[in-house]
Amino acid sequence: MPASRVIVSASFVEAGHAGSCPSAAFSDLNLSGWYHEATDYVIANGLMNGVSADEFDPSGTLTRAMMVTLLWRLEEEPVVNYLLPFEDVPEDTWYTEAVRWAASEGIVLGTSETTYDPADPITREQLAAMLYRYASYKDCDVSGHGDLSAFTDTDRVSAYAADALAWAVAEELVNGMGDGTLQPRGNATRAQTAALLMRFVEAFAS
Repeated sequence: MPASRVIVSASFVEAGHAGSCPSAAFSDLNLSGWYHEATDYVIANGLMNGVSADEFDPSGTLTRAMMVTLLWRLEEEPVVNYLLPFEDVPEDTWYTEAVRWAASEGIVLGTSETTYDPADPITREQLAAMLYRYASYKDCDVSGHGDLSAFTDTDRVSAYAADALAWAVAEELVNGMGDGTLQPRGNATRAQTAALLMRFVEAFAS
């Protein structure tokens, strides 16, 4: 690991330039779908895996444990000494060290002082908030502030997520659903998360 913070490792590769199509390995990915470039990207860079040997499940939901693990992978899986406050995060799961690191840096918050709810699907506003805190941790510019009033369901945005969503909209990391809504409390799909991760890395890579 470097001695000082970097934005994103320069080892990330651009999907589609390696002479192969990573998405083609999964029978449930539409190679003409809107998410094709994004799924190529996250698969090629080892950020997301399939749910089985031949299925990616693009419409499936991502859990809070899965999302924090994706950020942990982006950070090259750091190990920290931090006492977890969450009673529902055991000491020996595949996501324990990811939650430990992210909680120690204030990147993730619990659903209460003592719970993290790792198995809960992550909502679009929770995802934006988590990425916003990660961007701040990485010393990225988080001053962007998009106009959430352009969406018809802004009254559904939770107060804690308003700044994060405004930033994500300004940076075009999060888009509307095509019907004028943002659906902040809707569950984020795996394809949506792949697209968001690709946009973030490409926008903030050094």
